[in-house]
Amino acid sequence: MPTPVSTAKQCLNSEASHALEEAVSVARRRGHAQTTSLHAVSAFLSLSPSQLREACVRARNTALYPHVQLKALDLCLSVSLDRLPTSQPRVNEPPVSNSLMAAIKRSQANQRRQPESLIAIRNQNHLLGQCQEQLGTSSGVKVELQHLIVSILDDPIVSRVFNDAGFRSFDVKLAILRPFQSFFRCSQSVGGHQGLFLCNLDENSDPGNHPLRFPFSGYRGNWDGNENYRRIGDVLVRKKGRNPLLVGVCANDALSGFMEVLETRMDVLPLDVHGIRMVSLEKDVLKFVNEHWSDEAMSLRFKEVDMMVRHCLGPGLMVSFGNLRYFLGGENGFGMDVLNSIVRKLSKLLEVHEGKVWLIGFAANDQTYMEFLSRFPSIDKDWDLHLLPITSFKPKIGGESCFKSR
Repeated sequence: MPTPVSTAKQCLNSEASHALEEAVSVARRRGHAQTTSLHAVSAFLSLSPSQLREACVRARNTALYPHVQLKALDLCLSVSLDRLPTSQPRVNEPPVSNSLMAAIKRSQANQRRQPESLIAIRNQNHLLGQCQEQLGTSSGVKVELQHLIVSILDDPIVSRVFNDAGFRSFDVKLAILRPFQSFFRCSQSVGGHQGLFLCNLDENSDPGNHPLRFPFSGYRGNWDGNENYRRIGDVLVRKKGRNPLLVGVCANDALSGFMEVLETRMDVLPLDVHGIRMVSLEKDVLKFVNEHWSDEAMSLRFKEVDMMVRHCLGPGLMVSFGNLRYFLGGENGFGMDVLNSIVRKLSKLLEVHEGKVWLIGFAANDQTYMEFLSRFPSIDKDWDLHLLPITSFKPKIGGESCFKSR
């Protein structure tokens, strides 16, 4: 028996609940009697930003252009939705189908097993009792969007649609749950050659000699630096993964250009981040490490940054930590005690001023990031990082092409 939408929403957090509302709207527009997993996938892909679409870009087949494979997914999904029977008369709020409700229960059960969910279970209030009684579940955990997406991808109908479009559900789920690991998984093309990614080029690479494909950007080579600034701005307004780490040989140029954008307040950025202030700690990090500053001395600098946040009248303060390579330390672990202290202070800055502080930095290639991750395994969560590949060769504001001979 289908479940009322209001009942299903009681088990979802605000983000997942909004996505379900969008799925219901899709079902209503198409005149369908129930809201199914296919409607949910259509809603997930249309969200802005879309976790599912970004995961598909990371998990796609490198032998195909990303926009071609995404269009194939949209087409396969549309055909599957067209095959669903329509309802006469039309239902104003199509109830949640049994398969979609089962996916919600699965995601709730999977999320319940996570350690961070135990506190939520213990502290659930009496309002969740109604949801538990109606759904026959013993947990009041609010399902998060990413867990809901992963669970829906297990639906055979949904999995078939993704397979028809050339995706593997396992790769897409991995890209959602472990975005940093899947980011660097490089699928092999038909000929057995590794895809050529801009983030893996060295500084002497000549882009003119390669048919570059950009599997993470959603389009072929981008020659407009402003597009990268828009993508950075989109990350800043996210609820999760709101601190961009730029990856690629052009990442340094992109970061410099973005700092200029913040000063000129160009219209390429979302209105929500207009007026944001910027401070760079890149030179400070180098000085802290090379001169082996004490923790007390470093604390003075971070107190200055803390005061900047407290007196900021705009959306907040963006802190640039600069080149990620500086956080790898020297030979024989030189400076790692200082770097550990810097990482802790930046993490505390984010925690104390939640929502008012952003971090941004860059890495020239994936190897740098992976080494950084091995030294600080929980950093992607502590810093709420979002890896953003930089695919622009010619920044539009300041600077020359990052491939120009030096």
